[in-house]
Amino acid sequence: MDHEHVTDAPRTPDPSEAADAAARLPAGTARRLARQLKDLAEPVRLRLLSMVVASGQEGMRAGDLSAAFDLTKPTVSHHLKVLGEAGLVARERRGTQIIYRSTPVAQRLHTVLSRFSHPGPPGPPAVDDRHEGLRSVLDELRVEERTERPSRPERAAADRPLPGLLDPQDLLDRVQERLTIRFTGMFSPETVRRYLRDSYELLSHSAAGTAHLPALTERFAAERLTAVAQRDGIIDKLVPEVLFVCVQNSGRSQIAAALLRNLAGDRVQIRSAGSAPAEGVDPLVDEVMAEVGIDLRTEFPKPLTDEIVHSADIVVTMGCGDACPVYPGKRYLDWPIPDPVGQSRAVVRRVRDDIDGRIRAELLPGLLG
Repeated sequence: MDHEHVTDAPRTPDPSEAADAAARLPAGTARRLARQLKDLAEPVRLRLLSMVVASGQEGMRAGDLSAAFDLTKPTVSHHLKVLGEAGLVARERRGTQIIYRSTPVAQRLHTVLSRFSHPGPPGPPAVDDRHEGLRSVLDELRVEERTERPSRPERAAADRPLPGLLDPQDLLDRVQERLTIRFTGMFSPETVRRYLRDSYELLSHSAAGTAHLPALTERFAAERLTAVAQRDGIIDKLVPEVLFVCVQNSGRSQIAAALLRNLAGDRVQIRSAGSAPAEGVDPLVDEVMAEVGIDLRTEFPKPLTDEIVHSADIVVTMGCGDACPVYPGKRYLDWPIPDPVGQSRAVVRRVRDDIDGRIRAELLPGLLG
């Protein structure tokens, strides 16, 4: 009996399978796109982008952009800086004015995003993917590589507010009432509201979550309003004030502020800030400070603001370059101390001890006499 000779013919790829494989994002691409989308997922930032694009070749003055928002100028400048770093806006000086113009990729991105607010007719869009797709536009944006930070340990359930009880807006309204009463006779309710909303906006850029954001905002806004009152002579400054500044306000400046507070007590007003605040105090820094009896669990990274610098008598910078504005009549110190974040426990201990020695040698004699 003749047997038919059977061979294994090569399998013809299924076009749908190939399309599915092509649609899957590699891990690195997914991380990059997520960072880009996170930079864009900010209402103020998107409004600024639309305003600059709509201004055409003339561009828009920085002052006009700031005036369109109920925010302080440094906050608006922060958003514009992010857009500039992404390659969406270009900044130039025209006499005494700063002008912002949109880049070609920003104009394309604005066209793509406009479809979300003005959707076309049902069915597949008649779009040239090479020029009109969101993915292709994102591929042209610049993205800064960031080191992944270790996740912070989850707080105990008792430390977390019960979900659904209070809306953040309701909490902010209550905070505003308390701050308005606290600063009665110093600031108008409108000024209190502006600093409160601006502080909330600034902290929301770096905060790991929103559950405790209203409470942190109250502390930060109160610090800023107090600094403004001291700067403007509304209230007297009873003790000298020291400001520690680093990049993330999660390591060096937190260590320095805690050590000086432990040594000087209430004889010195102490603040800390960061030029690019992290989500929280580094966990290992927290542990190493606990070794010397100092608890950092209630501390949080805060952005550097103009009034905080203006109010300080001594400003100590650690690795933040020229991010800190310089005002006459203040003492500035720059300590070349390595960043302890992400380092071993032994390195963090050395940083702690180095800062402690500098505080005792360079600050305490002049502060406490």
